[in-house]
Amino acid sequence: MPTRLSFICHARTEAQRLGYFAADEPAEPAGLLKAAQMAPALKKPVRILCAPEIRTLQTAQALGSEIEIVPALGDYDAGDWQGQRLSDLQARIPQVLLDWTSNPFAAPHNGESVQDLCLRVSTWLDGFREEGHFVVVTHPFIIRAAVLHVLGASLHAFNLIDVEPLSRVDLRFNQCWRLRL
Repeated sequence: MPTRLSFICHARTEAQRLGYFAADEPAEPAGLLKAAQMAPALKKPVRILCAPEIRTLQTAQALGSEIEIVPALGDYDAGDWQGQRLSDLQARIPQVLLDWTSNPFAAPHNGESVQDLCLRVSTWLDGFREEGHFVVVTHPFIIRAAVLHVLGASLHAFNLIDVEPLSRVDLRFNQCWRLRL
């Protein structure tokens, strides 16, 4: 039996709505209600694999089933930018922000680069060899990294992918990873 990973982005948070680099904040109640409504369409997974943050755990609980916390699925480490509004960084340090958005090897001070994030996610994906269907509740950056890895795309394409709250991306493994739409 092949492996099927249904990546689901966590429910919307206030930080997403207001354009902040997230701290460990909860999901908005309306999004959690939508997540609960999605559950029947997922077909019962073996279990839900979940990033360790509050918003992902709440979303996973709304989807139901057995939940396993997977640290490798944790959100992007924005370092000193965590909790800061993107527009404030644009006003204060526009060149640094531009470098970060265009250079996957650049990192916020005390944070992780897109390259490091993609390596973390690809290492986890390449090591995952359980059979069956698993729901993976995680963050937009993690889903972007997984898609890049499966497609063998350049790290420079990272910021060309938009991942909306509660969106779903299916990956299948049968000798190699494939994106299934």
